[in-house]
Amino acid sequence: MKIAFLGAGNMGNALIQGAVKSKVAKPSQISVFDINPAIIKGLRKSGVKIAKTAAESVKGADFIFLCVKPQQMTELLNGIRDSVSKKQCLVSIAAGITTEKIEKIFDGNKISVVRVMPNTPAMVGLGASAVCGGKHARPAQVKFVLKFFSGVGKTVLSAEKDFDAVTAVSGSGPAYVFYLAESFAKAAESEGLDKKAADILIRQTILGAAKMLESQVEPSELRRRVTSPGGTTEAALRHMQENEWQEIFVGAVQKASQRSKELRQI
Repeated sequence: MKIAFLGAGNMGNALIQGAVKSKVAKPSQISVFDINPAIIKGLRKSGVKIAKTAAESVKGADFIFLCVKPQQMTELLNGIRDSVSKKQCLVSIAAGITTEKIEKIFDGNKISVVRVMPNTPAMVGLGASAVCGGKHARPAQVKFVLKFFSGVGKTVLSAEKDFDAVTAVSGSGPAYVFYLAESFAKAAESEGLDKKAADILIRQTILGAAKMLESQVEPSELRRRVTSPGGTTEAALRHMQENEWQEIFVGAVQKASQRSKELRQI
């Protein structure tokens, strides 16, 4: 098994480290190409092979991971088009780029494409990734990609038609939680709480609540258990409901989904 990574920024690097840590692949099985010298310098010590060009990296690879920004994808694919065969499988993590769009660049050569929407917690081994196979992707290839991304978190098999929603929910989701933490800090400041103490309390509260979600108990039930009638939590939640906080949040996710649709046209 040989794996090529085209792009090794934050997400690409997280996937490389996750694959090695979970023993899905050995460093010697991985070839990497990136135009950023600083990134390459950091990877040299990890034992992976460093390629001088994208074409060199994909040579002989069973799976080619495309870890560049959506705006860079067309240029990258055109650059490797003559170096990729239908025996290989392209794995794209670019938001808004469909498997069909990638397949078309290869002039109907029945290239296997698997699309993945991961998220940044993959960098700490707690990612959430959705996976779907393109028109020519073989079941064994999709299965391998599911296993690969399980090395950096949890994975689900999803229909590609749902990927705009997946992007809006889990892809952008960590930013919503970080924004919540920011808002927590602002609220703590308004109440005169010591900044350092507030930071510890906020981070641990979010971490602890996330851990409780692993129990499979419905979020609404977990919320109910914290909310005593006539208590402080109920007062806070009533304020959120009166100000349509949930409607605002749902609307925000819908905006992210719409932007994902727009990216498909770029």
